[in-house]
Amino acid sequence: MNPALIQRTGLWSALPRWAGSIAWFWVWVCAIGLALMVHLAFLVAWPDHFIHEDSAAYIIQTESILRGQYLEDVMKRPYGVAAFLALLSKLFGPHILVFVIAQHLMSVGTALFVAGIVRFAGAPRFFALLAFCLAALHGRIVHYDNTIGAETISNFLVSLAAFIAAGAALRKWPALPSAAAVGLTLGAVMTCRSAAVGQAAVILLWLVVVLDAGLLRRLGVLALAGLLASVVYLTPAAINLAIGKRPVGNETLAVMAFVVGYSGDFEHGVHLDRKAQARGYVEQMRAEDTPRGWPDIEVYQWPFGAMHRLAKAGDSDTDLERVVRDIFVETLTTPSTLYRHLTKHFLREMFFLLFDANSVARRTPSPQGYEFFTERDRFPFFGSPTGLKPGQLIQDDYKPWWPLSRLLPTADQLQLNLNRLFARGYAPSSDLVALCCGVKVSTEYDDRPGVMLWLSSATLVLALVLLIGVPASHAGWVRRSSGRLVAGGTLMILLAMVSAAFPTFLIYGLNRYAYYVIPFLAGSSAILGSVVFDWLRARAGRADRGEA
Repeated sequence: MNPALIQRTGLWSALPRWAGSIAWFWVWVCAIGLALMVHLAFLVAWPDHFIHEDSAAYIIQTESILRGQYLEDVMKRPYGVAAFLALLSKLFGPHILVFVIAQHLMSVGTALFVAGIVRFAGAPRFFALLAFCLAALHGRIVHYDNTIGAETISNFLVSLAAFIAAGAALRKWPALPSAAAVGLTLGAVMTCRSAAVGQAAVILLWLVVVLDAGLLRRLGVLALAGLLASVVYLTPAAINLAIGKRPVGNETLAVMAFVVGYSGDFEHGVHLDRKAQARGYVEQMRAEDTPRGWPDIEVYQWPFGAMHRLAKAGDSDTDLERVVRDIFVETLTTPSTLYRHLTKHFLREMFFLLFDANSVARRTPSPQGYEFFTERDRFPFFGSPTGLKPGQLIQDDYKPWWPLSRLLPTADQLQLNLNRLFARGYAPSSDLVALCCGVKVSTEYDDRPGVMLWLSSATLVLALVLLIGVPASHAGWVRRSSGRLVAGGTLMILLAMVSAAFPTFLIYGLNRYAYYVIPFLAGSSAILGSVVFDWLRARAGRADRGEA
């Protein structure tokens, strides 16, 4: 055959692949651009509401590090977030806007990592794109990206660790370098949020189970990742010990107080004399509980009142912490109180959180409500409050280079586009708002179940499909699903469940804790779509063969 003809034939057969790759490249450019526009819309709509009730602790730590007053720091939060903010300050200058912009960019990165895991699992490109959009465009995600906290960096590092683990297990990346990267990343996330230990355990155990290697190599991977994670996690404590900084405690006492108040036995057990002081208050508050929980966040925090009623005159903080710890351990090791905590508190709060099933879990506070914290916790070192007004960021800073200025919108046009985008379900509203094509959606600020309900429902369906379908496929009753899809779906489900389980078991189902869950619910939902697509495609193939 003519070699020139063969070359032309090969070229024409490759053109559809090239065209498809180019088309998908631009689809992803548009999707990422849309996500960045949504995040930018939040940033310019509320350019001075970057502080919520927990932000001050991280910013005070950061300022202490930057001013060389680290030894005098008296905050009780992990050091990871402050170290990250200090690094940003060294690189780009100590300003609150730098921190918030970094959070918005990391959140988009989190969505890209989740989409990558879905793609590694063998899902078609469309479902990876779907996972990205669900994770990057969720209103609750973007809302909390706009306030300083541990949420954004924690999700970014967890999704990065999961991405590397998925690459090692599903794409045959080198096992030991991947394990080292996973361990370092998990150690970093646990220095930002100690509750991430559950997510770290899920990723490590999943990697060991799914990794295609011998037993000794799997154990080596687990040991290496676990060792490096522990080293990174313990580094701040080692530094404090070396420089003589005394520990100032942590949030353990507050966390234990919730479990003690909600489920502790105040009739029997240890410290009965102290329990008698709090028994009447505890019984009163438990009697006011309803199947739908307490009506607002302030009432939910009543266990703090119970904790203070356990104290006696002359008690130090250490004495009170010892008492609460004793009752906490008693609560979790006594079958009756542990059963009460699981049934009366944990399962209900999990349901509230995952399905937007009560107002405390469902309704995100409007950013205007953060004005109180912005004014109370002033940080002139970081330019907070900024004094910026809505739209001023665009008018002052949007100045494209001359060659691009003719192609890009003007500052007024860009602000108008952001306002229109923001009105599509993101701006505070007590009623349903128009999305497009006649569809109306719930916002994050009304009192209706939102997208969270559908993501959790899809994840529940995927869990049932895997629990029932995998054994049934091994028995030969149904077609076997792709092993990579099963592995990827399992990872997404486990990460979503453990991300919800830790805060709801220890505290309650506050809407902010849904932030840690949403990206992995998005990944699960996309993998469910891929599983259904595979099933429909296989069924259509069988029908075609039957007709033939």
